[in-house]
Amino acid sequence: MIKTEADLRNHNIIGRERAALIASTASRFQSTLTLERDGIVLNLKSMIGLLSQTIPKDGQIWVVADGVDEQAATEAVMSVLTKQL
Repeated sequence: MIKTEADLRNHNIIGRERAALIASTASRFQSTLTLERDGIVLNLKSMIGLLSQTIPKDGQIWVVADGVDEQAATEAVMSVLTKQL
């Protein structure tokens, strides 16, 4: 399992376009991928789940990957999450 802290302070919400990009990127991997903060766990492969939450004001959130391709999955998801759209 890989747990990586992400600073999303400059991303107030996860909009439709970003949620679709995150979910499609995460879905390419076998690993389980979640976004976690304060007991809330979101499946990164679910666009609906991503759209249902806002980013915390301090922007600190964790990307957790668990599975055979967790390193590649973490790198790909982090790239999409931190990319400015």
